[in-house]
Amino acid sequence: MDELINKIKYLKNKEIFERIFDFKVEKAKQTFTEKLKENFKEGEEQNIYIFINKILKHETHFNIWRAKRREPKESKDIKTYDPFCNPLEETPVDNIGRLENEYAITASNLAKISSLHSLVIFKKHKKEELNFSDFLNGFDLALKWFELQNSQIKVLIFNYGLRAGASIEHPHFQIISLDEIPYKVKDFYEKIEKYNEEFNSNYLNDLFLVLEELDLARKLNNLNLIINLTPFKDKEIFFFDDKIENCKKEISLILSTYKEFSENFNLFLLESNKGLLGYIVDRGEKEKINSDIGALEIYAFSVVGFNLLEFAKDFILKLEEKELEFQNLT
Repeated sequence: MDELINKIKYLKNKEIFERIFDFKVEKAKQTFTEKLKENFKEGEEQNIYIFINKILKHETHFNIWRAKRREPKESKDIKTYDPFCNPLEETPVDNIGRLENEYAITASNLAKISSLHSLVIFKKHKKEELNFSDFLNGFDLALKWFELQNSQIKVLIFNYGLRAGASIEHPHFQIISLDEIPYKVKDFYEKIEKYNEEFNSNYLNDLFLVLEELDLARKLNNLNLIINLTPFKDKEIFFFDDKIENCKKEISLILSTYKEFSENFNLFLLESNKGLLGYIVDRGEKEKINSDIGALEIYAFSVVGFNLLEFAKDFILKLEEKELEFQNLT
């Protein structure tokens, strides 16, 4: 994280950075017992890096020592009921019937959160087996479903793994058609519109500009990808474009790369007349039995335990390798 702080000092666009972000480094000191010193050679002095997005009013505290905690784990496999192994008989059909291709099939969601809420169920039974082609063809089915629903607001969710909130581990997208943008997303747009008016500049473009200079952002064709400086939880990625249709290959590439860095994660996509917003965030190792979110995350500020710049370097390098591999195949 010290490398990142040093990069901030020499930013060309420091004025824009300071317009959006505040940051500080706190030093925490403590005294280890002799017993603790046997297990931990360092840690009596810890740096806590605090970043605040003043526009979105979001605060994140980084401390890599949190990743070194000994958290409870359980290694035994959990057997769960899986109706998605036999979707034709064990899942309901939605109002437009079923859509299907070689990689996936649609079904209605048994427990809906909106009147138009369905699923894209992958034909592979294990999430670890999914690859670029699975994701790409899953998006094709989802887009066809949205088109037939004449969707104004398209929402696609992927809870990759039980720790990420999946009630059924068999991999599947949730697809939701809405008439109005959800209020949390409306709040995001209201804040950036206020920024645009106040500074006569585009918030998303400014955000990408300063984070690209910090090696925390990259363009994938038209898709703008950002490693979030104020993540909600570990390894959060934010991206934006105009339509899912125009960047489904890029998102498929991101997903097939990200699953090499995370055992459980959430994907959230929302497309409206304002464009596409996308988020991916890590939810921790599958064997951990404690939640990754506590009271602070729910009510105050985010607490994370990863090296932001190190993750960004590793992820973007792997992304570029896969991008080259895909170009060679096509």
